[in-house]
Amino acid sequence: MALPTLTAQCVDPVRRIMLASLIAGASIAATLPGVAMAQAAFPSKPVTLLVPFPPGAATDAIARALAVPLAKNLGQQVVVENRPGAAGTMAASLVAQSAATDGHTVAIAPATIFRVPHLQKVPYDTMKDLSFIMNFSGYTFSLVVAESTGIKSVPEFVAYAKANPGKISIGASGSGSTGHIATHLLGQKTGTDLTFVPFKGGSEVLSAFVGGHINSVIDGGWAQIEKQGKGRVLMTFQDKRIPRLPNVPTARESGYDIVSISPIGLVGPKGMDPKAIRVWHDAMKASLSDPAYRKLLELHDLEDAYMSGDDYLKLAQRLWVDEKKNFDMIGMKQQ
Repeated sequence: MALPTLTAQCVDPVRRIMLASLIAGASIAATLPGVAMAQAAFPSKPVTLLVPFPPGAATDAIARALAVPLAKNLGQQVVVENRPGAAGTMAASLVAQSAATDGHTVAIAPATIFRVPHLQKVPYDTMKDLSFIMNFSGYTFSLVVAESTGIKSVPEFVAYAKANPGKISIGASGSGSTGHIATHLLGQKTGTDLTFVPFKGGSEVLSAFVGGHINSVIDGGWAQIEKQGKGRVLMTFQDKRIPRLPNVPTARESGYDIVSISPIGLVGPKGMDPKAIRVWHDAMKASLSDPAYRKLLELHDLEDAYMSGDDYLKLAQRLWVDEKKNFDMIGMKQQ
């Protein structure tokens, strides 16, 4: 920075000392890393978007679709990294434990971040160690059965399950996932013995279903097998019927009070720079209108569910309490 020059007019000793102090202070401040960082625009380098499921899953597909408009809106390359595991909480877990708060690494977070910590000890606190940037979508959950079962309705499903205890195998993405909870609640409310089979992600669930290793699915990526004619949708676990499938009843309409809400949000580490949060939010929100992304929402029957950071935080606080109640109701305790 240009520094003022002492001239012959600055002959007053007091004024000379004061001016020298100001010049020295300005010189030191200009060299401090913190000041230089504060002056740099965000993002100052490529950013990383952590995805909680394997390649090929619905979440991975929408993340990679969003990466294109995000790169344009952020002005930096967006690197998508898959971090599957822990029922979809691994990505958020890594962010929650990160000491880097500059915002260059964020994660997509499914609803399991509000569930898994109630079931097992984790090295982070969901409600204290994350910054809730925004919610942007949500999975729709349905009960899908293989055509080979011959089951064509919910009453037939319940009758078969009661007559054949344990022979209905339902796949979903991990223990503590939305599908896991829905399976437990369905078995409890129908008085049936259902076998839950956990997988690392939606792509593995679908592969197992197509391969005949499981005969039912309650997961967020069911749309593909239904559209390919490889599975029959018996009911959904939404508040309302899915517009694309107007003849498929909800669980409530079928007599079972089960609604499975599964939001998909964007989170950063605790203490994330507010400016970075705002930049991510605005860039992400602008990207949600991208045609390729919206086509994938329709393909996978995902919800278009934007929420601001404040509203997402309120939803998170409510889900944290509600999920604990769900586990208590079905008798699942932390291990």
